[in-house]
Amino acid sequence: MGHRAPPTLMQLARQRLLREEDLTISILEDLPVGLLPEMFEEAFKNRRTNMLRAMVAAWPFPDLSVRALIKDSDLETLKALLDGLDVLITDKVHPRYLKTPLKTLSITDCWLSQSDLDYLSQCLNISSVYLKAKMSTPPTLLKLARRSLLKDDALAISALKDLPTELFPPLFKDAFRGKQTNILRAMVAAWPFPCLPVGALMKSPHLETLKAVLGGLDLLINQKDQPSRKLKVLDLRDAQHNFWNVWAGIEDGVCSPDVITETQPVVHHPIREEKQVVTVLMNLSLKSSRLCKYLRYFYRWAKQRKDVVQVICQKLEFWALPVYNPLELLEVFEPSSIQELEVNESWDLGTLAMIAPGLGQMTDLQKLVINEIYTPLEWLGNQEMKEWCFTEIISRFSQLNMLQHLYLNDVFFLNERLDQVLRCLKNPLETLAITSCMLSESDMSYLSQCPSIHQLKHLDLSGVTFLNLSHSLLRRLLERLTATLQTLELKGCMLMDFQISVLLPALSQCSQLTEVNFMKNFLSVCSLKKLLQHTANLTHLTREMYPAPSEVYDDNGDVMPDRFAQHCSELMETLCAIRQPKEIYFVSKRCLDCWGFCVYNLEATLCSCWQ
Repeated sequence: MGHRAPPTLMQLARQRLLREEDLTISILEDLPVGLLPEMFEEAFKNRRTNMLRAMVAAWPFPDLSVRALIKDSDLETLKALLDGLDVLITDKVHPRYLKTPLKTLSITDCWLSQSDLDYLSQCLNISSVYLKAKMSTPPTLLKLARRSLLKDDALAISALKDLPTELFPPLFKDAFRGKQTNILRAMVAAWPFPCLPVGALMKSPHLETLKAVLGGLDLLINQKDQPSRKLKVLDLRDAQHNFWNVWAGIEDGVCSPDVITETQPVVHHPIREEKQVVTVLMNLSLKSSRLCKYLRYFYRWAKQRKDVVQVICQKLEFWALPVYNPLELLEVFEPSSIQELEVNESWDLGTLAMIAPGLGQMTDLQKLVINEIYTPLEWLGNQEMKEWCFTEIISRFSQLNMLQHLYLNDVFFLNERLDQVLRCLKNPLETLAITSCMLSESDMSYLSQCPSIHQLKHLDLSGVTFLNLSHSLLRRLLERLTATLQTLELKGCMLMDFQISVLLPALSQCSQLTEVNFMKNFLSVCSLKKLLQHTANLTHLTREMYPAPSEVYDDNGDVMPDRFAQHCSELMETLCAIRQPKEIYFVSKRCLDCWGFCVYNLEATLCSCWQ
């Protein structure tokens, strides 16, 4: 016996409409004309009198022949047909038939069509209208068909081979929200587009959903007819993707399905040409010292399928010191695909050295962030081990040919070794941030003449103490960057009056600057006025942050409010006399009592101790 073909979408829609009588009556005016005859026949056979009455009133054709449907006489059916004619004759009994104008009309929790709203807006018999109606459009036929499909896993899966392409995205979203894993698995295998950006639908990682999606990839990979499969890229990144918005617009009739080609992600990554592979895109932000169940499952799955799956991780962030070997992650990722690596939580020197071989494989790395590296207590007397780690880490910089943005915060081993790090770099940097680090005279000397920094756009040396360094070195550095530098951060560098005066000629030539930050330095009113005067030609500045002058503090280091307001006002007047600042702040040292700041913008805002 042959298998009976599954019902078509139109059949499913009719079945759903006939089950939900109130819904059907409410949307009759919006139904496709071609659907009404077959629905009328079904309603007639089943003696659905309320539906028949409404359909007669809404009949879109000039003739309604019911004789062929009548097998035997039925009084209730006849009444329904004639009642429908009555409604048609009296034009839906609209309020135009009211003899006396209404003072108030309250319509609550009802479906209203556009024609109803249009008539209400023109109705002369109502002086006051209170609408608390369901203004959203009733479910469309396609929505009803999707609901019907999702109620039966087997039916939905069997219908996929005949499902129109434009129904895949909305049906997938509905199944995803409902965590209908069997349907998801089958839909991934049958996905008709090159990319499936499922990560944009994930609010938080869900293991069973991930298993279903990866299970669908397994079905796809094992298909015998490899050339016919459409899906090439599974995108697990959590960024919002235009794909789903475009298809939502198509469903609502806002845009055309032709724009789908414009919604596919453009991803530059190595493709293994020798085999038919599926690419998985993901970004990792690891906030725990251990991998969660979600990532452990994915790691095992990907490791077992390395010959047919390539995993592209463009951004890898660590926010905790891992208790596992971080190098193991690179067993499933393509190291050459990683473009951003961030170590945002303090790591010990040994863990950083452990991932160093992997760092050397990240040949497309463009941004590197290393934050707070410390020496384990048991290594304090082991200089040989520390030197081995330094060499293991620093030697890998020579392989980072694409590096453009380098952030090193509180990295103790830079002292007397900065030249070894920067000398390895082959491409010019756009961003260099060396913050809260101790640098030697030789480090600054090399930095001021380093070939890799002559095109810097962003320089941040906050927290680097210049008190014991030659003040001419920073000037030489700025002189090399006058044509390119856009942001300059020298916050908390312990700069004094005599040092800032040496910088001013070079600073005044940095014509591309948009942001400067000199907070937490020890400058007098006189030095700050000179500093502001030397910014006369810096017309691109949009944000400026300066320290409050040293004259605003008493002998105990506390802010004197009157002096703070007076001196900051003078400085603002000095600046406004030469150019109009866009955003500028004078900020005091941190108050040791409330841990707040006094800030002067156009007026003084004192810390909470003075409020």
